Amino acid sequence: MKPRLFLPAILTGPLLWAAFFPLNLGPLAFVALVPWLTLVRAPASGKRLYFAGYLGGLAFFLPALQWVRVAHPMMNLSWIGLALVCPLFWLLSLFLLRRIDQLKLVPLTVSAPVVWVALEYVRAHFPTGFPFLQHVGLYQMIGFGWYFLGYTQHDFIALVQVADLGGVYVVSFLVAAVNGAVAERLLQSPAVRSRLRWNEPVPAPRAIPWSFATGGLLVAAIVYGIVKLDHAPFEVGPKVAAIQASIPQDEKMDDVGGLFARYNRMCVAASQDADLVVWPETCYPFGWFTVDPKAAAPEEFAKLVEDRRVSLHRIATGQPLRAAVGDEKPWRSPVLLGLNSYEWDGAREVPANTALFVDAQGRDLARYDKMYLVPFGEYVPFRETLPWMQTFTPYKHDYSCRPGEAWTRFPLTARDGRTFTFGCLICYEDSDPYMARQYVRSEPVSFLVNISNDGWFDGTEEHEEHLAICRFRAIESRRSVVRAVNMGISAIIDPDGRVIALPGDSWSTSKKVDGIVTANVPLDHRASWYARLGDWLPALCWSLLVVGHFISVYRRRTGPSAGASL
Repeated sequence: MKPRLFLPAILTGPLLWAAFFPLNLGPLAFVALVPWLTLVRAPASGKRLYFAGYLGGLAFFLPALQWVRVAHPMMNLSWIGLALVCPLFWLLSLFLLRRIDQLKLVPLTVSAPVVWVALEYVRAHFPTGFPFLQHVGLYQMIGFGWYFLGYTQHDFIALVQVADLGGVYVVSFLVAAVNGAVAERLLQSPAVRSRLRWNEPVPAPRAIPWSFATGGLLVAAIVYGIVKLDHAPFEVGPKVAAIQASIPQDEKMDDVGGLFARYNRMCVAASQDADLVVWPETCYPFGWFTVDPKAAAPEEFAKLVEDRRVSLHRIATGQPLRAAVGDEKPWRSPVLLGLNSYEWDGAREVPANTALFVDAQGRDLARYDKMYLVPFGEYVPFRETLPWMQTFTPYKHDYSCRPGEAWTRFPLTARDGRTFTFGCLICYEDSDPYMARQYVRSEPVSFLVNISNDGWFDGTEEHEEHLAICRFRAIESRRSVVRAVNMGISAIIDPDGRVIALPGDSWSTSKKVDGIVTANVPLDHRASWYARLGDWLPALCWSLLVVGHFISVYRRRTGPSAGASL
């Protein structure tokens, strides 16, 4: 009889899916990969084996990414496309794991976390999103970086504190190591091997010391977290208000007046006693126009530049507009607006996704332009060479934004005279560890702000998963994060990753509601090793894989290969 391959491989899909939202059964992640890992030792080779490995990945990514399709009917194609491509990384994992296993140097307890973390890093930056390429216009596919093993543990607050040493990758490493240890132990069981229809002899129990080492690492990580959590109370920072309305994307685009009226009412109310009010991404519906200092703008564009400044001043000071909408009451504090901006570069107007910081009079003080753009949402990958890629977008016109080039540090003076700085991450930039840690590597900011428009996803699990991911950015940088999100989930996260303020009583009741999240931002002055050292763990994993490759090549040249065929 042929060995069982498909049933265990596919079983991993729903187990791992259940570890993420909407079920959020994080402990399952410690064993979810075990059925799929049996393929590493399976007495099989060729297409059948790797097809089983691919189906296991498909069984996970197809349900996990289904929220992508809710954004727009055309996004069904993006959902299917992502779900078909992402499992290819599982195939590569299987190939590498089997190749390492042939060397008989280390058990799955070691090889599984090394391979998994190495490929999580690649998947997060696929196809061309490595930070050193950002200034040549190649930007990361953010969607590939959401479902790391480590994110399943966001509620295990003691364990995830190790993220300040090596980012979410450290947590992924520990989770994968436990999976490898369990798989190694089960594969040495005659009963398990019989059910898998394996006829080969039971291997020697060489993995026991490594299993103890894995347990020791896990305990050490938890103890480290307990120690890190035992600190003096955080310094009380400025009072910040994040405003959230529940406006679906189609309504947001069709009813500009209603969008502005709802958000401006909340802004007026929130600004009465806050040091800063934060709007979500693109929820200030009136575009902001600027001109490149080296260019001369057409008269019509120059008029827009002046008109938008006048209108923002009138809104902030409570003066009626020509076509008045919303409350005609003044703002009482500085405001961070999420809006679309347009700059005349001498030949055309270039759009950008912008966070604009203005004072209580509506005068612009500083701005940040989003640097990492979402493919198909803010630009079309390879549009010039592959124009048919436009098919995967919700728009018919060319809407490609220009990426920003600087991490702006916004200056904030509180009502009590204290001064602070904060950095901004727009939309899914908070899902990239590289972005957040740039704000604390040098000239550390006091806190971080994340503005996002999640009205595209209409109450799906995307809202909770986005918040869970953002918790890691707070721990990795040891800075609070203030989130203002259209439709939710807006929140304030402290530097330990705890969610200390929400618009509702729980995560589920904090989405698809209007609300104002107000709190004094906790300030942390601890340094983060991860901010200093960066992604050292993926680099180490890749170094070990390279060493393993050369050992494999040497053995092939000096003697017969050991183990089953790949």
